[in-house]
This record gives sequence, C-alpha cells and structure tokens, in this order.
Amino acid sequence: VIRHVSIHMSSGSAREMSKQIWETIVMAPHQNHIDVQVFIWYRQVNPQCWTSEHVLEWISDHVDRIKFDASTLTLDYCTMDGATLCQMNHDQMISIFGPQLGLHLHQSLQEHKTKYGGMFGFPNPSSPESRSTPRGTHLWEFIRDILIHPERNQGLMKWEDRREGIFKFLKSEAVAQMWGQKKKNSSMTYEKLSRAMRYYYKREILERVDGRRLVYKFGKNSSGWKTEEVGMGM
Repeated sequence: VIRHVSIHMSSGSAREMSKQIWETIVMAPHQNHIDVQVFIWYRQVNPQCWTSEHVLEWISDHVDRIKFDASTLTLDYCTMDGATLCQMNHDQMISIFGPQLGLHLHQSLQEHKTKYGGMFGFPNPSSPESRSTPRGTHLWEFIRDILIHPERNQGLMKWEDRREGIFKFLKSEAVAQMWGQKKKNSSMTYEKLSRAMRYYYKREILERVDGRRLVYKFGKNSSGWKTEEVGMGM
C-alpha cells in the first residue's frame, strides 16, 4: 500500500539534491558501489532496473522541465528504486507527486516501460513474443540475447568482432542488474556476474580475451550468435 509521507526536501530543488548525491558518488566511491556511467545513462536502462539514484535523476529532469516546486515533494518516494516505482499506478503517482508532476511522471514512466517492454529478461507478458518465444535461462544465453537484439538493449554491450564472436560490456553494472532482476537477486554486481562467467571457460562456451578489460569471446561450444544463425547483418 502506497502511503503519502510528508517529508519535505530542504530549500532548493530536486536537482540540487541530485547533485549532492552525485558529489557523494564521485568523491567517495569506496562508500558507494554504484556505476557512475549507469547513473548518468538511466535513460538507456530498463526502469525495472533503476536504482534509487536513477529514479532521483529521472524525477529531477522532469522537475526542471516543468519548473515544478520541488520543496513540496515527498523525499521517501524520490529515493525509491525502479522496481518499486514500476508498481505504482496512475492514481498513486498523482497522490504522491501531485496532479501536475504526477501526470508528467506517469506518462514518462509508461513510455520507458513500453520502450523496454520487449527487452530480454523483462518481456511484456501480454505480447505474442513473450508467450511463444523461449528465453535463455543460462547466463551466457542472456548475454548472447542482449548482443543479438541491439535495438532493445542499445548501449549495454557491443560487438568488437562479430565474425570472431568477440564482444565488450559497455554498461557492465546495468547488465548485472538486469541479470539480478531475472534471477531475483538484488545484490547482483558485475564482479559477481564476471565470476559466474568463468564457469563457461572450461566448457568452451565463453573465453576471456587476454589483456582487454570487459572483453570476452564466445567459444566453440556456444551457439545462436552467428549471423547465419540469427539472420542479422554484420
């Protein structure tokens, strides 16, 4: 049950609060295990995977756009995560953020949810694709499916050499969050994900590319990523 808790921000705006969190992240990285690049690029992350910092930055953007008085906002709900945000309906958004900002945020959230509704790991349950298309359940398949659907996962990973099966993580923590969401593990990080990837080395499904950070290669026992297998252009 969503309850309105009247905790007001200090003077200024939500943008100022966002800057304070940003400065904390930059100045004290040892205290905040948050990927700075992911924080900036929340727009390219599924809202289900947004951290509280993503949500705050999203709210701040809309506060600035409509010149909203941020001093009336409820602090508790400005720092919720994306999974909590996505559970809120239209009436709850209006109740918490007011008729002006609430409607604006609700429309924006629906656009983000529609954009990423078909993303691997978060399919729209009402879509024909989600009902008929099997989804990979193993980590290496999850990675493969991100790579072969760049239109759904733009900016998360990229091919370094498609013919050789070499790829690179661009937003490593965002990918880890997606995998954690799929596996219902909210503490998933890229460090943990990369350790799990080592399991596939001996099975020759994945290979590490020596001397290159965040770069890996599909091994001879992997499948489903070659252009002739998926019918994609190079």
